[in-house]
Formats: sequence, C-alpha cells, structure tokens
Amino acid sequence: MAELNNSKLPVHVAELKFALDNVPAYVYIKNELGHYVYANKLTLGLFACSEQELQHRSDVDFFPIPDVKKLAKIDKRVLSGERTREEVELTFPDGHQYIFWEVKTPIICDTEPNKVIGILGIATDITERKHLEEQLLYAASTDPLTELLNRRYFYIRLSLALQMSKRDQNYGAVIFIDLNKFKKLNDQYGHNTGDAYLVEIAQRMKTVVREKDCLARIGGDEFVVLLEGLSRNEQTAKQNAYRVADKLQTAIEVEFIHQDLNYKGSASVGVTMFLGTQKTAEEIVAQADQHMYLIKHALNY
Repeated sequence: MAELNNSKLPVHVAELKFALDNVPAYVYIKNELGHYVYANKLTLGLFACSEQELQHRSDVDFFPIPDVKKLAKIDKRVLSGERTREEVELTFPDGHQYIFWEVKTPIICDTEPNKVIGILGIATDITERKHLEEQLLYAASTDPLTELLNRRYFYIRLSLALQMSKRDQNYGAVIFIDLNKFKKLNDQYGHNTGDAYLVEIAQRMKTVVREKDCLARIGGDEFVVLLEGLSRNEQTAKQNAYRVADKLQTAIEVEFIHQDLNYKGSASVGVTMFLGTQKTAEEIVAQADQHMYLIKHALNY
C-alpha cells in the first residue's frame, strides 16, 4: 500500500508553501490512511499545532467521534476517486462550531494512474455567511411582533403541504383564527396592550400545536394553523383537526392579565380540510376564512 508523506515532496517547495500559507483557505493533505501529512498556516492555526505535531495525526485527534465518522465517509468517497464538494459542520475542542465549504480531490499516484494515494482538501470558513443567511431567512419568514411565521412563508409551506398530501394521500387542514373584539381592546387600552395580548395569544397557541405544525400570523388579529398528516381517513382527520381547533379556542379564552387589566378574550375559528392539490393554497385559506366568518356572524362578533 503506497503511503503519501512529506519525504516524497520535492525539496524546492518553499515557494509553494509560502504561497499556500497566504491563501485565505484551509489547505491540507492526508495520506490514504487518513493521516495528515501537510497543512498550511491557516489550518495549523485552526488545529492549534505545529507542522511537526501534525504528522501522523488524524481527524480523531481534532474532532468528536460523530464528526470523525462524518469526515471518514467523505474521505472514503474521495479515496475511491470521487471529487467532493459540500458543506461540512464541525465542532472543535474549544466547543466552537464552524461551517466549511469543502472541496476534496483525490491525489493520484504518478506511476499508477488508477491508484489514489491521498486527499487534497481545500476548505473555506462560511460560518458567518451561513449565520447571516439564517438571520435573513428568519427576518423574511417571521412576523416581527409575535415571532410566528408570516403570511408569505405560510403560503409557501401550505403549497408544499398540498404536494405532500397528494403524494401520501393523507389529509391536512387549515384553521383560520380571528380574535373577537380585538379592535375594541386595542382602541380602549392602547397599542402596547394590544401588542402584548397578541404576543401572549401566539405563545399560548404554540403550546397547543405540534412542533411540525405551521402557525402563522397573517393579519392584525388573524392567525392560521396548518396541520399535516392528520389521517388517510377523512372522518378521523376531521376529528383530529377540530380537536386542535377546540384546544386553540380554549387556550385563547384563558384570562389575559396585563398590568392592571384583566381581559377575557375569545376567537372565531374556521376549519377547512384538504387532500392533494385539488385546491390552491389561496383557495383553502379563503375557504377557512369564510367558515370563520360565518361562525363570527352567527355569534354576533
């Protein structure tokens, strides 16, 4: 078994090493046994070791076992001749997590063209970029007051849910919730109180729905809940959906206490079932809204 090591590198590598030490990327070489035989200055700094200390060390010396196994799977592909490009999230001994965009290329033996004797890795730290992307996604998909999903993202989720429902032949539902007499509360006690009420109602509803359910605020006092995977049986799915709707109403009707105010609110709730893509996301929400309105009108809200 051929092994890649520093002794096989040309003597006149000083200029190349100088150049690689000034590259804004983590560059390293492993042999076919998974041992590090070279790392540029940036990589050595990340590993907190010298070039001499790096020799014959492997990923198990730098990363927790789950990460070692993850990297070993990638390395196995590279040693079979594949060039890999992917995001890799790694945890270092100090506890910090980094996300890298990593490209790994097989190093081929000069005398045996079909033989891989090592791995050339080039990684770029994209942690800050990924965190910024997550912040932007959060801002684009979230209602800033209640921190629930917003209208735009809810419709995206519902459209995807329709496709999943069609594939799995599993019923889902949309629950439309309108807070009764919210305008009166807002006008009488002020916007700060109104905002506090909306935030608390949002938190209460979060405790009712499942983690996989989609809860969103789509208007001033209007909320919607997307329930997926209720059942393949229509009647069972309806029972499950209306059970959640009842729980949401009960949660909303708990007395709201804010400063010197004790307020007992309520909500009008409409439920619409769906199966597959027979209706659009907009049609389903409109139907749930209509069901809610009929109930609100009947109760003189």
